[in-house]
Amino acid sequence: MKQNFLKTFAIIFCTLATAFGVQAQQNDKALDKIEAAGKNHTAITGSLTQVRTTAAKAKIDMTGTLAYTDQSQFAINYTTPAGNRTVINGQNMLLVDKAKNKNQKFNLQKNASMQRLATFLIDAMAGRVRSIAEANNADCTVTEAGGNITVAMTARKKAAKGFASIRLVYRQSDCVMTEMETVEFNGQSNLYKLAEIKVNVKPDTSAFTF
Repeated sequence: MKQNFLKTFAIIFCTLATAFGVQAQQNDKALDKIEAAGKNHTAITGSLTQVRTTAAKAKIDMTGTLAYTDQSQFAINYTTPAGNRTVINGQNMLLVDKAKNKNQKFNLQKNASMQRLATFLIDAMAGRVRSIAEANNADCTVTEAGGNITVAMTARKKAAKGFASIRLVYRQSDCVMTEMETVEFNGQSNLYKLAEIKVNVKPDTSAFTF
């Protein structure tokens, strides 16, 4: 009976190991596809909706436009709240919060926390998913369904910096990101959805001006 049990256990173990191996290969193939496609996206623009959920579970709805180029440029120009901006242009970053009367400019080479945020935003648009997982010390799972590739990342342990979890959704057809959700360690989250997407159409340069 003991030998039969060991034989059955060995069969189950081998079956599971094979299944996990196949899944890992499929995951790697999907991540390779996203990263390869990202290298061909010279520009991405679209309309944006964002839902911010505070640590106290209050929800804030935001709308605007998003613009990205592979020259390290990224911008969200908000219409709600009107005048708010998040802009990355090379090694400089601008954060505008009209309600708080804040207009903050950062030299990314001199500000490590802003550099991490800027790198994350650019990498997400460029499809550099492995770099994002590594920077956040996160485990990564991939699912493909409904014409999308969803990459979910969960930090291995709580940290002072980075995100507790990240979810990125890319279209299977061209691997353009359409959705991004980040959850901070304090519970605050942001859900971004991109629509009316244009790929490799040069955005208005005014989107990136300070």
